[in-house]
Amino acid sequence: MPAPVATPAPKPAVAAFLRRTTMQSILGLDQEALDQVMATAYLLYQAGRYAEVDVLCRGLIAADHTYWWSYSLHAAALRRMGRLAESLEQIDKGLSFEPQEKKLQLMRGEILAALGAWKERASGEPTSPVDTNASGGAPASSLSTAVAAGAGV
Repeated sequence: MPAPVATPAPKPAVAAFLRRTTMQSILGLDQEALDQVMATAYLLYQAGRYAEVDVLCRGLIAADHTYWWSYSLHAAALRRMGRLAESLEQIDKGLSFEPQEKKLQLMRGEILAALGAWKERASGEPTSPVDTNASGGAPASSLSTAVAAGAGV
């Protein structure tokens, strides 16, 4: 059996091109059509049809992976479906393009707090917001640290 061939990492120029270039620009997708999809996704979210929102947001993100709003709505729908870890991933992807977006920052703190509450209920033991190790050094729990950082504490 032949050994698997390692794929080389893209060169910095290629990686930068891929990061900033959207499928919308490559395929010439009409912005008005995407706006209609966004409006439909938002209405479906308001109606509680989160599975459909999931599908539409995946399409919106595929069309323009740089627009924070699609990640925001997708994360909100995933959260409503109880998929908190996936929700957090979407928020973090949105923040990678818009790190100062307040709505995403707030959502991140809420999701991290919800993950912490879920962890507390599952273990039956209360967790502190920031847990330090016995030496008083760095936080022992990355989740606790992330909750504190995400909530702006």
